[in-house]
Amino acid sequence: MPDRLRLALALSALLTLGGGCASVAAPAPGSAGPTPNAAELRYAAETGRAIYRRLPVEQTRGFVFAGDGRGYGLCVRAVRNGRLDHTLLVLQRRIEGAVSQVEDDATILRSGAEVAPCRDRTDWAPVR
Repeated sequence: MPDRLRLALALSALLTLGGGCASVAAPAPGSAGPTPNAAELRYAAETGRAIYRRLPVEQTRGFVFAGDGRGYGLCVRAVRNGRLDHTLLVLQRRIEGAVSQVEDDATILRSGAEVAPCRDRTDWAPVR
């Protein structure tokens, strides 16, 4: 079994088993800016569940980037076909409350180059 796969599976199992425990992950890189509110975290969780269907999903607890002209980026991931599959969600504006289909203008990025900022994150939390 390749080392990256072994690490991904071990990390996924650890996060699943330790779901009720406090996290000891390092803070998010560049986390000095705003943090996602409950509605934004819920939106990322629901979108991650829709993308990855029945797979266990994790999301970042902080923005990858925030309000610097690119919007607000949150990452979600799941182990798919034995490897970590990342998705970058770019919110055009901060979310307050529910998001209707008419208002939903978030961009979903999936290519390797687009999700590169997600791969180095350490602030992953399981989606419940």
